[in-house]
Amino acid sequence: MALWDIFRRTQPAPRRRALMDYLPGGKVPRVGGSGSGFVGALHDRLTADFKGSELSADAAIFQSLDSLRARSRQLYMSNPYASRFLQMVVSNVLGRDGIRLEARTRRAPGGELDLADNRLLEAAWARWSRAAECSVDGRSGFLDIQRVALMTLARDGEVLVRLHNAGAFGLQLELLEADRLLTRHNRDLGNGTQIRMGVEQDRHGRPIAYHITQRGTGDNPVVAYNLGQGGGAQAERVPAEEIVHLYIMERPGQSRGYPWMAQAMRSLHMTDQYREAELVHARVAASKMAFYTSPAGDGYTGDDIDGDGALVFEAEAGLIEQLPAGMELKTIDWNNPNADMGEFVKSCLRGVAAGLNVSYNSLANDLEGVNYSSIRAGVQDEREAYKSIQRHLMDHLLDPIYQAWLTAAMTAGAVPFPPRKRDKYEDVIWRPRGFSYVDPQKDQSAFERAVALGTMSRQEIAAAQGKDFGDVLAELAEEERRAYELGVNISPRQTMPIYPAMIDPEAQAKGDFGDNQEDQPDG
Repeated sequence: MALWDIFRRTQPAPRRRALMDYLPGGKVPRVGGSGSGFVGALHDRLTADFKGSELSADAAIFQSLDSLRARSRQLYMSNPYASRFLQMVVSNVLGRDGIRLEARTRRAPGGELDLADNRLLEAAWARWSRAAECSVDGRSGFLDIQRVALMTLARDGEVLVRLHNAGAFGLQLELLEADRLLTRHNRDLGNGTQIRMGVEQDRHGRPIAYHITQRGTGDNPVVAYNLGQGGGAQAERVPAEEIVHLYIMERPGQSRGYPWMAQAMRSLHMTDQYREAELVHARVAASKMAFYTSPAGDGYTGDDIDGDGALVFEAEAGLIEQLPAGMELKTIDWNNPNADMGEFVKSCLRGVAAGLNVSYNSLANDLEGVNYSSIRAGVQDEREAYKSIQRHLMDHLLDPIYQAWLTAAMTAGAVPFPPRKRDKYEDVIWRPRGFSYVDPQKDQSAFERAVALGTMSRQEIAAAQGKDFGDVLAELAEEERRAYELGVNISPRQTMPIYPAMIDPEAQAKGDFGDNQEDQPDG
């Protein structure tokens, strides 16, 4: 039999039916023969190990979530690249000051900003953001909660924030790890209502309640049980209004999140194991580089003998031993360190960086061979990913917490605003951290040209750096005022122009070009 006979089909392949074959109206001739369709869907000997998945999002997560979360936590504790990735996320998304609230209430819809009310609202939020008022345990301020929530979101794939009616402002927060929401708690409650991995939801997928376990023995609440069958652990049914469930939905109908390192997890582990093996190999090679041989095969007894009867010798740097009579010294070239190790690890880490959606240079802390154009392209793409995470936090964590805080604070009388005007104080924006320039001179020149051409505003430039343009103007005005009082000219402008459109006609007729009256709060 020829070699190629083993690849020949013994029976003709079954005819593949076209889409129209399944439609009413009879058979429709196929067009294109066996080569039609998507190459990615072909089934042959080269794709025999290429298994697809028809599982829904929840079914796939149910099978793997607990293992993925446990491995992700282990990687964070032991793998330097995994730890750096999580620290990069927190540093680039939140920065030093976190995401800050900026009140934008107006005197009337579409009218001018109510500066007095905005100051009062921001001051009240700042008082609540302190650890004593913000968290139920009194140990975490709102910035701490942002950081821990984001770290947990990236490491575990999800995090729970429970809203408690407590404190002077009527609201305090409690962070809960996602394993308090049991993956194996599933039940059909009828009428389309289901409990999916601890999340009770209606037939449209809207969360109704969360079934959260109490802390178990050893702070390990993960108990494999079915609540409907009366397991050992007990779960508390918490209404959805009291829970902020933070995770990134990637597929329709997805009820839970999974660790962000899932796609890169295997490569991270294998790369770390390879680096450790090379390090051990190099250490042994550097410690002892010779063996003893004798014609009779004996004479050297080693340092000890293990349980299997094998000789054991100590490998120490700079160790020199005297040869027994009749024995020769045979050196061994270990070929370590491996000259190709660096390039191999780089190749592995590039794949890991792609899976983590960050640049290789940032993850590996390797700036070798980069220039302005290459690093700018990588940094720009990476920063867009961080901005997307910032947007997600604003919409799904910060805004729900603020809305709950506003209602609770008004009800408790902790803010000097009447509850009937609540809608006015919903108008706030969030100021995330900005990003420094890759090349400040080039980027500033580009901004200057954009402003001159009218394609970009100064407010956009300030927002890109995480600053409020109003605060910038106020700081500039205060600088110039103090310099003027001291007789120092620090302004590049010789005079401050006054535009006629900025002056009220009636005030102009009276000769009044300014208004020094302090805004009063709307109460």
